[in-house]
Amino acid sequence: MIRVDVKDLKGDEILAAPVMSASDTVLVQSDTELKEEYIQKLTDQRIGYVYVKEQTGSGQIVKERKEEKEPQQKKIYRLDETTDRSREIVAGILDRHIYKHNSDLKKIGEAAENIIDSVLSDHDVLTNVTEIRNVSTDMYTHCINVCSLSTILALKLKMTERQVHNVALGAILHDIGLKYIRVPYENISIEDMNYRDLLEYKKHTIYGYSSVEKEEWLSDTAKEIILLHHENVKGTGFPFQQRNGKLKAEVRLVSVCDDFDSLVSGIGNRKMKIYEAIEYIKVHTGMEYDATIANKLLESVAVYPVGMNVMTNEGEIGVVVRQNREVTDRPVIRMLRYADGTDYKEEVEKDLLKYLTVFIVDTL
Repeated sequence: MIRVDVKDLKGDEILAAPVMSASDTVLVQSDTELKEEYIQKLTDQRIGYVYVKEQTGSGQIVKERKEEKEPQQKKIYRLDETTDRSREIVAGILDRHIYKHNSDLKKIGEAAENIIDSVLSDHDVLTNVTEIRNVSTDMYTHCINVCSLSTILALKLKMTERQVHNVALGAILHDIGLKYIRVPYENISIEDMNYRDLLEYKKHTIYGYSSVEKEEWLSDTAKEIILLHHENVKGTGFPFQQRNGKLKAEVRLVSVCDDFDSLVSGIGNRKMKIYEAIEYIKVHTGMEYDATIANKLLESVAVYPVGMNVMTNEGEIGVVVRQNREVTDRPVIRMLRYADGTDYKEEVEKDLLKYLTVFIVDTL
């Protein structure tokens, strides 16, 4: 999926995401071949750009065409680099941020846009298993990670361009309210907080929402993500205990991505290993999390990222070298040590889709 200006469309491109009018009406559905009449419709509606599939029906690559036309304007984003830069922007702005004095917050919005562009420019991010490498160490990194994961998930779920935009903005600012509370929230779950700290912690969604409520550049949906990202499907969340039917899909999506990163980072939760966090999401799917969204997350995230050392049920040690897209918890492992502690003398790989009696029991 890549972004192409409407004026550069040739008429054989395939839409990767539906095109929406300013009033949220679908102008052209996704998977539509953009013939002349559709391009004219987009032009008449003053649509500046669309997202199209990288490979057109004629076999030409839209990306290459665009690079030939505008090589000096083409920006190449790498997601890891973009998230690192974005973390610096978010941390710098929020460190200076004073309640309801939001003139600099638009720069955080620009960071969210860069993350969207990074995801769209890296085809592998959307087609391969997503590996969580940059584990959050603080609230700022957590916000960036939730934004990145939420954007990837929104695109995989084929949300509209407007929805993806709102998801990214809401996600990158979702925990801004943590700036206004003075209780510990790192590596502690709400079940372990004392009553007074719990009441104060639960206020962070209200504080966050009220701090940006008057910002016209931020959509109502993005503001709802900030306010409602701790609500859940069964209505036992906070601050209003709203049930699934009253929560927009964008809110439900950021909610599950937030909880997942919180579990592996220890921001608002006790820190878990990635495979433990995935198991937690799996167990609570349909009860706390929207099943469609949570299942897409579970099939998209690598349980054991490449480079991670693991122990098998046979007591052997190995390192993950490749993912199996079909089954995210059974990667390919290069074996390092036998169960007796001696090293493998030759390079041996075990594909856990083929070695069905071997499975991972722990990470090292």
